[in-house]
Amino acid sequence: MLRLFSSVRFRLTLIVSLVFAAFMSVGAFGLVRQVNAALVNDIQVRNDTVTEALSRVLQSGAVSPESLALTADGLPTLTGGFDPDLLREGIQGSYIFLTGRIANPRAGVWSLLQPIVTPATSLFGKQLPEDVTSGDYVISRALVSSPSGRLEINVASSLRDVRLTVSRVTNALLIATPALVLMVGILTWLIVGRALYPVHSITRRVQEISGSTLHERVPEPSGDDEVGELARTMNAMLDRLEASADSQRRFMSDASHELRSPVASIRTQIETALMVPGGADWEQIARTVLQEDVRLASLVDNMLTMARIEEGMDRVEVEVDLDEVIFDQTSRATDCAVDRSRVGAGRVMGVASELASVVRNLFDNAARHARSVVAISLRTEGAHVHFAVEDDGPGVAPADRERIFERFARLQEGRARDSGGSGLGLALSRHIVEAHGGTISVGTGSLGGARFEVILPSA
Repeated sequence: MLRLFSSVRFRLTLIVSLVFAAFMSVGAFGLVRQVNAALVNDIQVRNDTVTEALSRVLQSGAVSPESLALTADGLPTLTGGFDPDLLREGIQGSYIFLTGRIANPRAGVWSLLQPIVTPATSLFGKQLPEDVTSGDYVISRALVSSPSGRLEINVASSLRDVRLTVSRVTNALLIATPALVLMVGILTWLIVGRALYPVHSITRRVQEISGSTLHERVPEPSGDDEVGELARTMNAMLDRLEASADSQRRFMSDASHELRSPVASIRTQIETALMVPGGADWEQIARTVLQEDVRLASLVDNMLTMARIEEGMDRVEVEVDLDEVIFDQTSRATDCAVDRSRVGAGRVMGVASELASVVRNLFDNAARHARSVVAISLRTEGAHVHFAVEDDGPGVAPADRERIFERFARLQEGRARDSGGSGLGLALSRHIVEAHGGTISVGTGSLGGARFEVILPSA
């Protein structure tokens, strides 16, 4: 039950229903007031028309106040210029009476309260309702100067029918408004449920996908709406996860193979020497084991560095003099000449140990493939620092210039392990360079062999 109340479907239905109910309530209230005002205004216009017609009759002196009697058909004949139907309706539905003081030749000046109650032909003296001047009536008044004296014409119409009509409209709205709100709530529940059905399908499929079933995909709806975009984004994410998982499996397999090789070499050397302890060349064995140990340590360091970068671990970047790193990493003895004459100043923001790893990997790679010389250059151009390493070796074919940056990739599968490297250095170098906001590429250098160029933002 709590899950139902917290669902998007329930919340959307509740919000839409409440908003619609609020608008309907305001609209119903406004409608009732409008109906009431319109009906009262119609009565007021009708009373004003009757009042104006009576004013003309009395002002003309054609009929004296004492003898004035109204009928449904008599007043239009006397007045003229008014809508007969409107006058007839006003006469039949109103109380009409005169008040004032008039002069009488026989009785002198006397007060007059002359009710003229329609539609009777002559109802002088008929008793008016006691509440005719209360708020339950719409009254139109007009002062008239007649030959008999100054009079006030009063036309009063009861609001009973108006209030009865308004009450009926109110009762109808009291029934219709909740019914409409309920209907809108049901429609919203059904529409939102239908709109969210693909989301439920996606959720169920995602719950079924595990590490061993990353090849499965969530269903994509046919429409090009937000839900379709969500499904496509989810499938794209699963594509990346599957590719990453495959890459990790290949990495583990290749890493296991690479780690096994130096360990097996060390074990073989020691086991062979122990078979004939007295005749073994322990000094040569120590050199071989040390060389394999160095290679093993380098491979482990590269793997740890790559894992740290891929996991997004915190890295403290400082200003690094790249020229100093180059001189430090390329001062080791090699079988070929090293040309550092074109190494200039270059300062970048980065992690010194990672940048040193890039320089070391590129230099070692060039030294392994060079015939006689390795050339290194460093220069600053504008906002970038350009670092290049080239050799006079066989170079890299254009078709292989991207593949060599893959993990454990080798162009010469049959070459000896001690001269071929682990196949991880260039992949690590690209990861480090890209983590520093730079690029790395390979082409053909001026010496005829491969030329690796790294471009980093200058500090």
